[in-house]
Amino acid sequence: MNHTVNKILLSAYYRQNAGFFLFLFVVFFGIVAPSQQLAYHYALIQGMLAAPAFLFVVGVAWLLYAGKVFRFVTRVIDSREGLLLYQLKSLPPRRCYGVLLKVQSVAFLPVSAYALAIAGVAAYEGAWTSAVLVPAYVALICGLSAAGYYRRLAHPGAVRGGLLRQRRPQRAPYWSILLRYLFDDNLGLLTAIKIFGCLLLYLLLRQQTPVDYDLRMPYFVYSVALFGHGILLFRCRRLEETRLICYRALPVSLRKRFGQYCLFYFLLLLPEMLVLGWLTADPIRFIDTLELILSGYSLLVLLNSCLFVIALKTGDFLKLCLVIFGILYGCVLGGFLIAMSGFFFFTAVVLFFRGYYRYELR
Repeated sequence: MNHTVNKILLSAYYRQNAGFFLFLFVVFFGIVAPSQQLAYHYALIQGMLAAPAFLFVVGVAWLLYAGKVFRFVTRVIDSREGLLLYQLKSLPPRRCYGVLLKVQSVAFLPVSAYALAIAGVAAYEGAWTSAVLVPAYVALICGLSAAGYYRRLAHPGAVRGGLLRQRRPQRAPYWSILLRYLFDDNLGLLTAIKIFGCLLLYLLLRQQTPVDYDLRMPYFVYSVALFGHGILLFRCRRLEETRLICYRALPVSLRKRFGQYCLFYFLLLLPEMLVLGWLTADPIRFIDTLELILSGYSLLVLLNSCLFVIALKTGDFLKLCLVIFGILYGCVLGGFLIAMSGFFFFTAVVLFFRGYYRYELR
């Protein structure tokens, strides 16, 4: 059964999420020189220990990753390919739970390793409360997840709130469909992008002083985070082309359609907006906050409209993103970012209204 579980669950999980883990590796280890890796992560962990709010955000991110693992495992258990896993119920309860706990522990290994590093630094710094609570929190997540798998095997088809029940159809705005798709199928990537963007943006902006005020590096990090948002945008577009084609035939005006996309990208960029709003006036100026928000928002809306003009493959779309990001960063150096943001948004409106129905006819 151990071999079967490893093949059906663990190997499939890491193989399916190889791109996600590669992205995390690049984010946390690829942006810093190898000679500075230890110092960088040591300073990062010290920041977590010194700021409880920071450590709380990290804990929430770990919980979201646990949700990603839980959804994958339960989806396999409920699938036809996972019927063999129900043979685990023939084992004694403790042994069955142990196998499921091993599944969760191995899938949670990237988080557990970093949690142990945090606990080690906390013990070295004398922060014994954090040194005990962080591993205990990870162990609690793994234990509860394994208990959830055990319950799913014992009660096939069970969901939150009881057994599967018919629910009355409800109206859902279009932006909520796209947002729920990101939370359901791309939660890991979405979480990594948000943590990377918000965390580094916060750390870099907090270091700004009136004497040494230079936002070029925060702008660059912000642009990299927007590049990750472009990947999410491309996946949403593929969802629309494969599973939401019916929306194009509905009697909805172009103005309302464009408004739905604008609201969706506003909500998608809301965490970065909150971080920027929190740091406005001290230590960064209001005009710089406005530039960051407008540039990021207009960029996402523009990329969305570009996908309604011409069908792009993944490689071509990434090239387009790099070109636009290069233009955006050039505007940062030139000092006319707000004007370029307005131009981006105006171009997005023109492309959308001219290309939406034309693209549909292809």
